[in-house]
Amino acid sequence: MLDFYLISDIQNLSSKGLTLERIGGIEYEAFVELQAAGIIESWLDYYGKFRWGNKLVIRKQQQMRQLPIAAVHPGTHAAFTALLQQAAQAHCGLLAEGD
Repeated sequence: MLDFYLISDIQNLSSKGLTLERIGGIEYEAFVELQAAGIIESWLDYYGKFRWGNKLVIRKQQQMRQLPIAAVHPGTHAAFTALLQQAAQAHCGLLAEGD
């Protein structure tokens, strides 16, 4: 599972005592679908760690709205849109960590 956490754009990952709120995750198949659709960058690794700032989260929300219905499975679309929405509403970015 690729887990997503809310993180403020000004938060440093190396801060002592850093505690982040997990807001959900996606399975490998969803990750591959979203990469194929151009939502998740092709160079990102499912088993790695990456971070998107709030402005990028908002841009990805717009991309998801413009995505043709057949581009990704409806469940993938709904789950990923919900993750982006939570981050946008919290005015935060996202930190992703694969396990």
